[in-house]
Amino acid sequence: MITPSSIQPDIELREFLQNKIRVGLAGGGSQMVTVYGDWERPTNQLPEDFVVIYLNGDISGVGMETDYANGYIMVGLYCKLNDDGSVKKNRVSKILAQFDELLSKRTTDNYYFEYDPQRFITPTTPNQTSGYSITNLNLRWHTTNNFNKS
Repeated sequence: MITPSSIQPDIELREFLQNKIRVGLAGGGSQMVTVYGDWERPTNQLPEDFVVIYLNGDISGVGMETDYANGYIMVGLYCKLNDDGSVKKNRVSKILAQFDELLSKRTTDNYYFEYDPQRFITPTTPNQTSGYSITNLNLRWHTTNNFNKS
């Protein structure tokens, strides 16, 4: 039997992406990009670059007795703007290139993720109020045969 509380693709995708996305540092070297789940992002002391995983719309199934659910999820990439308010396009592109391999037709323990071909990316948009640019990737997801098997 499927229960609403057991459906957590955002948490599983967050865990999968944690410590897999790198960004270069100005003086050389690199650091990991922090990944937050839906509603976990703090409002202060945010890093220069971070990712937020959002549930994006309704979750559907085929019945309460069937361990199957599907829906959409959004991966939001936030990058601090340059001092003049412009987007760090090269930095955004390098991070997005990492998503190509990490998110394309990806199976985790309990979920399968793939880009939604009808609307897979929202172009990078600067937000002068927050000081970050945001780029959103839209994914379809569904549970796998391993889901709810404990």
